[in-house]
Amino acid sequence: MAIDTDKEKPMGRKHFRYASWTVAVIFFSASVTNSILFALLSPSLTQELNLNHQSLGMLGGYYFVAYSIGQLTLGSLLGPISPRYLLSISAALAASGCVIFASSHSFGTALTGQLLVALGLSSSFLGVIYVIGRDLPNKFSLMAAVSQGLANFAAASLSLLIGLLDTEVSFREPYFIAAVFFICLAVLLFILIGSNQNSSHELSAKKASQFDKLNSCFKSRAFWLALTFYSCLFGVIIAYSDLWNIQFQVDFFRETSRESALLNAMISTGIIIGSFIIGAWSHYRGDYVIPARTFSFLSIIAVTALLSIHLSDSWTLTANFLLGFGLSSSILSLSIVQSELPEKAHAIASALIVTGGFVLGGVIQTLIGLSLDQDIEFAYIRSLSDLLARLFDFAPQPTQNFYNYQAGFQLIGIIVIVGCISSLLLSSKKLVKKRGPKIGSS
Repeated sequence: MAIDTDKEKPMGRKHFRYASWTVAVIFFSASVTNSILFALLSPSLTQELNLNHQSLGMLGGYYFVAYSIGQLTLGSLLGPISPRYLLSISAALAASGCVIFASSHSFGTALTGQLLVALGLSSSFLGVIYVIGRDLPNKFSLMAAVSQGLANFAAASLSLLIGLLDTEVSFREPYFIAAVFFICLAVLLFILIGSNQNSSHELSAKKASQFDKLNSCFKSRAFWLALTFYSCLFGVIIAYSDLWNIQFQVDFFRETSRESALLNAMISTGIIIGSFIIGAWSHYRGDYVIPARTFSFLSIIAVTALLSIHLSDSWTLTANFLLGFGLSSSILSLSIVQSELPEKAHAIASALIVTGGFVLGGVIQTLIGLSLDQDIEFAYIRSLSDLLARLFDFAPQPTQNFYNYQAGFQLIGIIVIVGCISSLLLSSKKLVKKRGPKIGSS
């Protein structure tokens, strides 16, 4: 049996490692696109199922919770369980959820479908990260960032396509199409993703208990810095993107839905381009520290402009792009895991870090809502805005709506600053020299 397994290794690793990555990226991209699809089709969903805003919010909220739980539990099992089986079954589970959701005529049925879709897609991001670490360790920073960029490109393309359509699209047909797509993808994942490498590292990962893996994470300073960096920057991506997707933008700035979609698309565009650049830069340097610090500082510049100046639409487009560009550096947190932590802890550390980003994003949204309801604001920010409006002719005079907007947005500024500070505490380590040859030597 051992001889047969060894014979399969080159087939799954050397000759088809990019095929494994490609199908994993498609799965991840489908996951990101699905979350955008739900938001874009929510008007049809509300009308056809007779849902109120509370029920619609519950569908989105429970999806978020199920996705986070699945990401933490299923994602941490990558390694002990072969990715071939885990990812292909996950895709099949997502397909079944899409069928139930598309066939639903009540809130309960739609919720069941949403939960199945969320659980099925929850392993997609960590799946592609696992495949990169397994098959392309010497290019981890580059390929992880490229994967993030491609997934956001797919989601942004769909968002612009549906947003520019004049006719309303029913939610049923797209979800039936998604179900067929996920079934085909499940087959491709099973065929191409490959099984675990029976190296000493994989065997030790299987034998190690969850307690040992968690202990390796919690006692590592690098893990806590990676968790802080990713949670802050990725949490802001989630919170700020959702902030510009909902009625908030229309209510506070009197934008049309198309204008709001364009403003939101600039965030995704910044993430896409930033992901490619920071991935290439980190790979070229063999180091993640300087790129992380530089990009996170750019996000502080963008947040400062958005928070303190009542920007015109054209300048807001630029600021949103720069913010997405800077926040794309969150992906480097997983390079920290690959470089600093023992291999047995990679899966669970990545799962904890990514889940932390989702959780903080939800917390930020909740706190922003509370601050807007309570009309909480800081006088010095308001005074700064008034001063800048007098100094810069391109900035419109702030309105009361803008002051209310600042009340919520100032939390995003604080979170970004915390993330940038965590990058300053990182130690410079050469990624390729530390882990690349050792993992790929087999």
